[in-house]
Amino acid sequence: MDIKNILGGSNPYVQSKVDKGEGTEAASAAKAKAKAKSQSASGDRVSVSSDAKLVAEAAKAAQASPDIRVDRVEALRAQVESGSYNLNPRRIAEKLVASDLDFLR
Repeated sequence: MDIKNILGGSNPYVQSKVDKGEGTEAASAAKAKAKAKSQSASGDRVSVSSDAKLVAEAAKAAQASPDIRVDRVEALRAQVESGSYNLNPRRIAEKLVASDLDFLR
């Protein structure tokens, strides 16, 4: 019985130099490029605009402030309990419309 080599003369059971990453100029160039890239990454710089700094400061201030204004809540609670808290439907409607208009702009 004659077994023909259908793979074009290469033995699939032997690891080639290409698989090992040896012997080719392309592999050597790729290694050198990756090494140079990793070395140049340490020299990267980022500059932040004054607007970005202002936004970052505002975000920090917002995070530092309490979510609930306890003094305002207590004042409203006292008004509701005493019966002196009155709703103004017109004012509420105006604020809702103004808020929607601001959203659409």
